[in-house]
Amino acid sequence: MRAVVVVPTYNERENICNLIPAIQQCTPDLHILVVDDNSPDGTGAAVLELARGYPGKVSLLARPAKDGLARAYAAGFQEVLRRGYDVVLQMDADLSHDPAYLPAFLERIVEFDLVLGSRYSCGVNVVNWDFKRLILSKLASIYVRWVTGMPFTDPTSALKCWRSETLRKIDLKPHL
Repeated sequence: MRAVVVVPTYNERENICNLIPAIQQCTPDLHILVVDDNSPDGTGAAVLELARGYPGKVSLLARPAKDGLARAYAAGFQEVLRRGYDVVLQMDADLSHDPAYLPAFLERIVEFDLVLGSRYSCGVNVVNWDFKRLILSKLASIYVRWVTGMPFTDPTSALKCWRSETLRKIDLKPHL
């Protein structure tokens, strides 16, 4: 099973320098595609430097300008689907998700089309966030659950794992 994690970035140089080694430590066979929106802090250059230490495992999709998180994910998804991966994970670069959970996602995707991560299913499991951001996220999750009736504890979480055939069924073009 060929698996990749898509990580969009904008001014995440410091975080990406910590995240890539952490991902590789937890899941050494996992490939990483960083989608960078021309970060002025040199995130893209840092990714290319890190890629030298993980030959064939880390790559960069450099976009010309900041164009939004949804479009960055859509571009990354299209790229990894083009490359023929079987499983596609997604996570933000801000270190709000622990890469230690990635192996469990890869185990569960065998049974499901989509595996969703939650920062709130076992208390609050968020790192690198201030209290204001944590409260805003938690309230947004409660609101989305109330409005939609979805049973998920964290519908705004970016930590997800998709089977490629499931992701192919989504029309990503409107987001590009």
